Amino acid sequence: MHRESGVHTHRAWTWFVPAALLTLATGCGNPGEEAPSGGEEGTGTNPVASTPSEPAPATLQPEPSLVQSWFHRLGGPQDDTGTGLAVDGRGDISVVWLSTPREDDERESVPGQRRGLTLAKYGPDGTERWVRDYSRMRVASPRVAASPSGEVFLSGNAFLYSLDFGLGEANDGFVVKFSGEGQPLWQRRAGQKVYGMAADGEGGVLVTAEEWTPEGPVPVLAHHDAQGAFLWTRQLDRVDEGTRLHALALAPSGRTLLAGRLVGTLTVDGRAFGSAGGRALLLLAFERDGRLAWGKELRGVDGHVTGLRPERDGSVVLVGELRGPLSWGGSRLSGSEAFVLVAGPDGAERWAQPLACDTKPASPAVALDDAGQVVAVCGGMLSAYAPEGSQRDQRTLPPGECPEGDCPVAGTTLDFVPGQGFTLAGYQRHGDRAGNAWDQEAFLRLLAP
Repeated sequence: MHRESGVHTHRAWTWFVPAALLTLATGCGNPGEEAPSGGEEGTGTNPVASTPSEPAPATLQPEPSLVQSWFHRLGGPQDDTGTGLAVDGRGDISVVWLSTPREDDERESVPGQRRGLTLAKYGPDGTERWVRDYSRMRVASPRVAASPSGEVFLSGNAFLYSLDFGLGEANDGFVVKFSGEGQPLWQRRAGQKVYGMAADGEGGVLVTAEEWTPEGPVPVLAHHDAQGAFLWTRQLDRVDEGTRLHALALAPSGRTLLAGRLVGTLTVDGRAFGSAGGRALLLLAFERDGRLAWGKELRGVDGHVTGLRPERDGSVVLVGELRGPLSWGGSRLSGSEAFVLVAGPDGAERWAQPLACDTKPASPAVALDDAGQVVAVCGGMLSAYAPEGSQRDQRTLPPGECPEGDCPVAGTTLDFVPGQGFTLAGYQRHGDRAGNAWDQEAFLRLLAP
């Protein structure tokens, strides 16, 4: 396997201060705790003091702290893309990246390039725990989830042929569970395609997938226990083509949250959503046994949800892309742009903001810190919002390990490491892009003040 990595201590750039890190940087408070985007084919010493009476301005340069930023450059001569990461209860970070031959209309193949999938785990300080390398695999949309106790779940789509992670053939949309040390434990077929995954607190996992029928696609939800048996599963009604109910999360209450684009109509437990021939953004919550708890729709809104995070109070943060106007919580977003919005418990409207992106098309991702601050990445742009919706900061993500001085960066997924900061995965391009000889590397990094 080709892999380069490094751990660096630096404070060369001013960053917005995550709430938990603000307390670390100023010597006040204790950090708390908070419980992926894939490509197509070929394609994770707290000082103790009191809480400050007033929050420090987000743009303040923090005082030196014990938290260290670090950066790992992952991959080799082929193109590599970080597609998923997850943080467990100990702060360890699981990450998956894809390796694909760099053969396209502009670039030729290079010696030593390879195709494959790599799953790895790192400590909060960037120390490598283990790496599992699966060569010659063709996988679409790999993602990871992590149990609080450290087990790792890998999902993806085997779209050309079956795959083998050490447990026999994995077909179609699959989910594989690994021990905390990286040993495969069990695997299950999730559907024709699997789109989202979330680990629970008891070693089990939730998935959202899709089965295909002659009449159209059928969304599927399933909750597996720690041994892979079904706690519950259900197929929703057939939906029209273009429906993408792909964003999934597990709320602290135990409810399952599902969000995305609805084309046409859908009836769930007797409640009708959508309209014939129309489009809507849809957010659904299901009880622990799979029954519908509540649903919220925005009819006439065309877009899709690429990230979903629950808050401790029952609220939900969504990010995604719009293809038209959206009105929410007294705000109106218009045009083709990315967005971040928050729904309260039972879907009540709270706030919405446009989300800056520096690449199109974009696939925004979102994470929350232990004080409810919302941080989103869209391409190489990072944005931070206070829990009530005001924007705290917006920055272009600087590259790491870029001797060329100009290395475009795109984040694909991020999460929060309690007491440390936000960890981010994605890709970074190196080399002579004007001469079509550039190389794309995956990365994993910790963003600390």
